[in-house]
Amino acid sequence: MPAMSLKKLFPPAALLAVSALLSRALGLLRDHLLAKTFGATLGTGLFDLDVYYAAFRVPDLIYNLLVLGTISAAFIPLFTQYKKDGALADAWKFASSMLHLMLVGVGILAGVLYLLAPWLAPLIAGGFSADQLELTVQLMRIMLLSPMLFAIASVLISIQDSFKTFFFRSLAPLFYNVGIIAGVLYWSPENGVIGVTWGVVLGAALQLIVQLPALFQVRYRHYWMLGANRSDVRKAFKLMGPRVVGLSLNQLMLIVNTAIASFLATGSITVFYLADNLQALPLGMIGLSLAITSFATLAELAAEPTPKAFAAEIRRVMNQILFLILPATVGLWVLRYEVIWFLLGHGKFTESDVALTGQVLGLLLISLFAQSLIPLLARGFYAYHDTKTPVLSAALGALVSITASLFLVFAFDWGVEGIALGFTLGTILNFKLLLRFLERLTGETLLSLQKTLKTLILSILMGLVVWILKENLPMSGSVTTQTLILLAYLATGMGVYFGGYRLLSRT
Repeated sequence: MPAMSLKKLFPPAALLAVSALLSRALGLLRDHLLAKTFGATLGTGLFDLDVYYAAFRVPDLIYNLLVLGTISAAFIPLFTQYKKDGALADAWKFASSMLHLMLVGVGILAGVLYLLAPWLAPLIAGGFSADQLELTVQLMRIMLLSPMLFAIASVLISIQDSFKTFFFRSLAPLFYNVGIIAGVLYWSPENGVIGVTWGVVLGAALQLIVQLPALFQVRYRHYWMLGANRSDVRKAFKLMGPRVVGLSLNQLMLIVNTAIASFLATGSITVFYLADNLQALPLGMIGLSLAITSFATLAELAAEPTPKAFAAEIRRVMNQILFLILPATVGLWVLRYEVIWFLLGHGKFTESDVALTGQVLGLLLISLFAQSLIPLLARGFYAYHDTKTPVLSAALGALVSITASLFLVFAFDWGVEGIALGFTLGTILNFKLLLRFLERLTGETLLSLQKTLKTLILSILMGLVVWILKENLPMSGSVTTQTLILLAYLATGMGVYFGGYRLLSRT
């Protein structure tokens, strides 16, 4: 089927939203299997999930710093300009150079970190025992294979985003989760978290392989050149620099949170990660999908003589995100214990694990609107080739988050809930600064308070109705019965929200 037909049948934002839904569904299945197999507070030895998540920090650091968002922020505006000028040969030379340099750079960095792993593990999880640290080093070294695979895939994904073709890139997170699930099901029964770790590497390989057909779709032409001295490559890495600094601040925040949690009760790291993964479902489907699909358009509009069209596009996408994310936030907050029990409350995942995860999730959800808007606002600056402003807001947000987490955990003994609240405070500050700076750049008001207030009121009304329903129809019985009751909650909430919005729109 021609690419145009696919776009008509599956609009880009809808395609990525469906992909995010399927990916998060697989992610929930992954977390269900991990919780059932390992639990949170009962983990020991090879079956200690805290060690697995702690080991993830360094490979995830490379991925987030040099791959996720960093390449696209620098790559897409330059590649798009070549396309606009009709200079496709230069575009492909630029793409080939970026691919080669990223692979070499990430490979060298991964090798250095492999050697430094015994010294890095105590920094990330200083509260671990000697046996836990030894296992953390082993897992970390295995997972360092994955960033190199992600680096290649990220360049291919950025090319697809530049052409506004999203089908194959939308499959990447699905196959990544398939690899991890395979590790849990087939390798973890005997090898514990080591089996899950090899599943991570398998998933990284699969998400790269699924990108390859897109090369034919965009008529990719490869040039065997390093291109380190090309002016466009130097400009791209110059644009990436501030982005790397900004993301490093966010990653520093996550590393500090992991380090703090390692001194708390067993399972604290796992609980935080599982709660964060649950809120990632609406975040990925709504905030990230709309931000990704709007980036190429924003890059084109940023070249216009005035910022009016650019500001209108930002405002339109912000309204779309808030229209969907606010009811999703309220609904998940009201049903958080029921959802956690349904998805994770099996096997070794105890009732106390469910209760603690629900408390952490509730605090994280307070900032879900901000988490969903930050990717869009940051891409607004990237469209103007400004990667420094998001660094400033991220730095201040990370500083507030880390300070608040340390204060709440050690001064007020809040445990892992203190880490969640600190994260929320820093994220909201980051959002407010980005919004203020972008409004100053465009000279336009970007957030529609009237529309946002109407959406918020409808969301709260929906939440009250769902809360009353669950109090009179508690979720219990068999898995089938629980599923039907949970679907009834969701259907009721959607009916109230969208029905209310339609009524208000008529008046």
